[in-house]
Amino acid sequence: MGAYSYRAYNAAGRITTGLLEAESVEALETRLRAGGIWLLEAREGQMEQRSSVSGFRLKRADVINIFVQMTLLLRAGITLPNALQRLAEDNRDTRSGAILDALREQVSVGVPLHRAMREHPRVFTPEVTAVIEAGEISGQLPEVFSSLQGYFEWCDQLVADVRQALMYPVIVMCAAGALVLMLFTLVVPKFVGLLGELSLEVPTLTRVVMSISHVLLTGWPVLLGTLVGLPLLMRFSLRSPEFAAWFDRKKMDLPVFGSLVSMIALSRFAHNLALLYRSGIPLLRGLEICRNVVGNRALAAALEAAHRGVLEGKPLSRCLAADPLFPQTLITMIATGESSGTLDVALNSVAEYYNKIIPRRIKVVFAIFNPAMMLGLIGVVGVVALAVILPILQLWNAK
Repeated sequence: MGAYSYRAYNAAGRITTGLLEAESVEALETRLRAGGIWLLEAREGQMEQRSSVSGFRLKRADVINIFVQMTLLLRAGITLPNALQRLAEDNRDTRSGAILDALREQVSVGVPLHRAMREHPRVFTPEVTAVIEAGEISGQLPEVFSSLQGYFEWCDQLVADVRQALMYPVIVMCAAGALVLMLFTLVVPKFVGLLGELSLEVPTLTRVVMSISHVLLTGWPVLLGTLVGLPLLMRFSLRSPEFAAWFDRKKMDLPVFGSLVSMIALSRFAHNLALLYRSGIPLLRGLEICRNVVGNRALAAALEAAHRGVLEGKPLSRCLAADPLFPQTLITMIATGESSGTLDVALNSVAEYYNKIIPRRIKVVFAIFNPAMMLGLIGVVGVVALAVILPILQLWNAK
């Protein structure tokens, strides 16, 4: 039996491609027709072109909606192909519908759901396909879809919390930046001209402010080029795994914000590993997947080292304790789960712990940052005002 890549069309006339194992092209055609698909061409070997919808992206809310509806339909006793067909019909003429229809076509001819999902890597991430594979093997697809729904809703809520917390500081910083720029490019130059006419001895603070104003007025092309070039340089530098890991570790060491960055990365690790392990994924495979999805290269390197340690037979808690990135609370909870044989419960407890502590930490961080930002703005405006007032006072005293 060989693997055949094929091009075919369905009842709606849409072209689809895929890869199936069959004894011959004739057997492949029979199998496809049983699933309502008609063969156009086939050849033995790996296909080179994916489905036309494989490059589609979906919003997180759309993916969550798929998981919610799949959970309900499968729990109601509807077969997987029929559930996918119903969802595709309910979402007709949308990207969700096109992807669901492509999944249905593959599943109808015997392709496992997780393998069909891998044709859509921009929608279904490696941890999703791994969990779905475990659910198919264990026969617990409804429970797996429910777990994925909970995980994605948590991710959505985390992003919403961070965005909400950032909204006020970003608005204030933009307004403050505009105000400071106006002071240095409009107010200070006029004051400099006035001082020149009066031939006054300029105080040191005033000279510093005048120099900054001069740099902004005459050197703005260099400053603009720097503002554009630095992000490009950073993006290029982050392609180096060593620099990326160093940069991510430094972010976790930042005052005030570092603890929040660290908690979010550790929370992603805890939620992903809990989801994978609870779904029946072996610990080693779970660590391997988590390494690629935590979103922090320093933590990914630490998980790679932990993976090697577990492979050598060491307990996970001991492997994590070797790196200071992992807090003692997390290590203790995992060690307790290992000693009692309830690692799945311990991982869930770690995930729930971060569910509670991260929103509090966000409030604490921005409760510190917002007043500090306002004080900084007041300080800048105060310095400019003082730089203007000092020569006036000097002139007054001279009279």
